[in-house]
Amino acid sequence: MSPPSVSTSAPAGIKPAPFVFAVLLIYVASFVSQMLLSQPVTSRMSVVPFVLAQVVLIGLWIVLHRRRLNDAGRPWGTVIGIAMVYALEIALLVILMAFVVSLNAAGDGGASGDNTVLNLFVLFYLLALFSGDTGFGGLQIWLMAFVAVMLLPVAIAVCFSIWAATRPSRTPAVS
Repeated sequence: MSPPSVSTSAPAGIKPAPFVFAVLLIYVASFVSQMLLSQPVTSRMSVVPFVLAQVVLIGLWIVLHRRRLNDAGRPWGTVIGIAMVYALEIALLVILMAFVVSLNAAGDGGASGDNTVLNLFVLFYLLALFSGDTGFGGLQIWLMAFVAVMLLPVAIAVCFSIWAATRPSRTPAVS
């Protein structure tokens, strides 16, 4: 009898229970990595630590989902597509944060405690409050649409992870 051949081209599979645990850790780490966009970090190192953390997390997400779908006997091409959509969302967030950091640096000459964007939102809030309006009007619609666009890739990724976790594993062939 010859030993079973091991194919190095396909990654090993991962069962649903360990996959769920690992993917939850990745989502929690991704949420916690948002702290790397805080003012103390971005003022010293810009958005580079956040970008590096996201690159690692996206890579791990791809590997986990590819292994899970391999275990389920499913094609994994969709994994790359969803990861690219999420990477585009991260790129948009990084561009936005770079803009905010540049506004803050240019607005006050680096003085601490002054946040230009926060002051702008407070001003909009006070204008809406004193005008008797219950919302921001047109600005509120734009802000809600922007938040929806920013959260859509996350929702897609979470739904895909749930779908991948619920796929049954291939049963081993009986010889």
